Amino acid sequence: MLPWLLLLVVGNLFLIWPPLDGDATLLRWMWMFTNHIAFVAPFVLFAAGVTLWRKLGYSWQVLRVGALVGISVVGASYLLGSWLAPQLDDRSLASRIVETEDTRRFGPRTPVGVARNLRFVEANPPEEYSLRADTPHRFPPNALRWELHSPVALAVFGLFNVIIGVLSAELTVGLARGSRRNARIVIGVLGGLAFYACHVLAGPVEPFLRDGTMRSGVAAAWVPLVLPAAECVVLGYLVRRRRYG
Repeated sequence: MLPWLLLLVVGNLFLIWPPLDGDATLLRWMWMFTNHIAFVAPFVLFAAGVTLWRKLGYSWQVLRVGALVGISVVGASYLLGSWLAPQLDDRSLASRIVETEDTRRFGPRTPVGVARNLRFVEANPPEEYSLRADTPHRFPPNALRWELHSPVALAVFGLFNVIIGVLSAELTVGLARGSRRNARIVIGVLGGLAFYACHVLAGPVEPFLRDGTMRSGVAAAWVPLVLPAAECVVLGYLVRRRRYG
């Protein structure tokens, strides 16, 4: 996990700070950094699963400890991404723009603020929906539901990723050292990229911007989890077959 997090830190330090434009501030950098950490954490939990297998072996204990580690990391990730980052973003916006009645009507984009926004839009549907940041009272309900559900679904993916790491480590234990390392990297990276691609493609924002399609936000958030769930099933079957024939 450490190389990925270091890359994130270095990337934020040298690519985002010092600011390249007049609107960039330390508060804005803190928002971006917090958001990135929250997003990356569930993906690097694969490495945590491999490490736990190395320390504890393949047993019920490693699954229990993996669940504890996974819940702790994704819980912290959810708090950072869904609560702290929106608060930082709201403070940054308040210091950079001239507020209007609608711009920050529902407060920071925490789950509470998004839910408040969704209730308002459902009770007062506009003549035309829009995703302009300065008109949250016209956001499509499906996009708001996706905004509520996708961080939770991403956290659940992190829990799957711990299990995938454990199963991948057990499945590749008989390989030579270099081949074992490469196989685990391929499984972890390709699995993460595949889930991310599904997460992006299933989202309701792009279809709405392209042609006004109203795709279910709840389904768009949870359907990508079929991929890591299937990966757990396949890897679990292969591990049982290797161990017991």
